[in-house]
Formats: sequence, C-alpha cells, structure tokens
Amino acid sequence: MKLSFKTTTRIAAIGMIIYTLFIVTLFLIRHIDPTPYHFILWEDICVRLMLNILPLSLIIAGIGLWKEKPATVSKPFRILTISLLAALGGTLILSPFYVHSILGITPIFPPFIWRVILCVASIVWLFMLGNQTTEKTPSLSFHVMLIIAMALLALPIVLEIISGINLLFNHSILGLRSGVLQTWLKYIAPLLPLAHFLR
Repeated sequence: MKLSFKTTTRIAAIGMIIYTLFIVTLFLIRHIDPTPYHFILWEDICVRLMLNILPLSLIIAGIGLWKEKPATVSKPFRILTISLLAALGGTLILSPFYVHSILGITPIFPPFIWRVILCVASIVWLFMLGNQTTEKTPSLSFHVMLIIAMALLALPIVLEIISGINLLFNHSILGLRSGVLQTWLKYIAPLLPLAHFLR
C-alpha cells in the first residue's frame, strides 16, 4: 500500500507524540521516585527503542517529502518553520551550557521544558506540513538535503544495531557512542530540510 504525503506526516506526528509522552513520563517517574541507576539489559533495550521513535518519525516524514514537497506554504507554517529553525540553531549554539565538555563527543541535554517545547512545536509543524499544497517534483538539492538528514538520523540506530549484534554474539559492548550521537543529531539533522522550506 502506497502511503500518501499527508499520511506519512500524520504517522511522523503520532510517533513524535508517543516520544514526547514517553520522555515526560520518564522525567516524572525519575523525579517522583528517584532510584540509583542500575544497568539492566532488557530495560536499556526498551528505553533505547522508545528513544528511537523520534529519529524514525523524522525519517518517515523525510520519506513522505521525497516525492512531494510543499509548493507554497502558508504564513503560519513559514513563521513556525523559522521559529523551529532558530530554536534548533540556538540550542546548538548554546550547547556548551548543557554539556560537560565541548572537546570530546559528549551528550547534549538542554533543559527538559525546552525539549518538550521543541517536541510540541515539531508535532504542530508536522500536522501543518501535511496540510500544505504540494508539488510532485522536488529539486535535486532538496533530495540531497533529505538524504543527508535521514542518514544522520539513521546513523545512531545503525550503530546501536551493530553494537547489539556484537553483544549478542561476542558478549561485549563496542562503545560506539550511539546514544551520545543521537542527542546531537536529533537537533542537527532537521536543520537542513527546515532551511530548505524558507526558499
């Protein structure tokens, strides 16, 4: 069954809603009943799968944009796009405030409320995206940006799979830093398509 542009954006938005509800629930549980962290393999796998909903949702949105791209966008959509672009860019520019070190690969964790605001804005953006008038002939530059953005989003997931296979067969963790990379790439990857919508 071929999914329409509107359907893929709705699926992506629903995925983002699930992700947002999960991180809010996890935040509340950890603050209401704080317990020391103990690594439990199956719990770690489940949490990683839930956190992967965000990049997978954005990849689905990218697949929907592959054949159809908004031809003209409404003023509210353009304003939200500019706001999201500025918010994501600002998050990265201010990243030294939320990382322990800017020299190595360290995770980026902006304030929790800010992350929720970004998620809610992204959900609204995806719903609005599905309502824009589309054209069937996206440009080559748009396709290149989509490929780069989707590859960046997929990279941590691929590294997780490689590490998981190694753990299964060799009983050792490779330490590919997929979780750390994901904290950065979920802010970096959307910048490229968002910038393209402003043309």
